[in-house]
Amino acid sequence: MDKYRLIELLNNCNELFHKTNSLYQETVNDPKNPSPIVSVYLSEIYALSEKAKLFLAMNEELAHYEITSLFNFWNDVYFELKEVIEQWDRNTSWLYSKFENYKKQHEIVERMLKDQIQQLN
Repeated sequence: MDKYRLIELLNNCNELFHKTNSLYQETVNDPKNPSPIVSVYLSEIYALSEKAKLFLAMNEELAHYEITSLFNFWNDVYFELKEVIEQWDRNTSWLYSKFENYKKQHEIVERMLKDQIQQLN
């Protein structure tokens, strides 16, 4: 495996996680009164996910069950975030649950990719 492609995949996954986490925190802190720029953030994280998925499709030797699961968990978070934001929903328990699943899967993928990169050094 190419170390630099693994690093790029890790960077894509980390950027997606951190931007999603920021939007999640902002949404949970004030679900009734979302910032006007929230729709831009939703678009940004969607574009980041598409970028990461495209990178993975172009480098299918890096594809792994844990990574595809990560994107499935992310999709769940995205659609729940979108619902909470669009409906100004104050009940964020489903969103919390979906985000925690995504966060745990991200930690697994991050650890896995870092271990693979370390082995190539």
